[in-house]
Amino acid sequence: MKKLSVVLLLFGTIVTFIGILPFIFAYPYCHGCVNSGPSTWRELVLVLSYEGKGRYLAVGIALLLLSIPWLIQQRKARL
Repeated sequence: MKKLSVVLLLFGTIVTFIGILPFIFAYPYCHGCVNSGPSTWRELVLVLSYEGKGRYLAVGIALLLLSIPWLIQQRKARL
């Protein structure tokens, strides 16, 4: 149970970070330009986060909320 809650917490943090990226950075390339694909892995992650349309943020927050009660329960059991 402890491993699952840590994995959910880690995965939720990563997915939430990817979901927040569109709110921080602008879209990385031009729609009408020729050969305007992502040139680095950072731009690729940003394009994928834009394509998620907020789903990554929602899933990440849900994973974080699922992992927090398990971590609190384990902390109480340890004390």
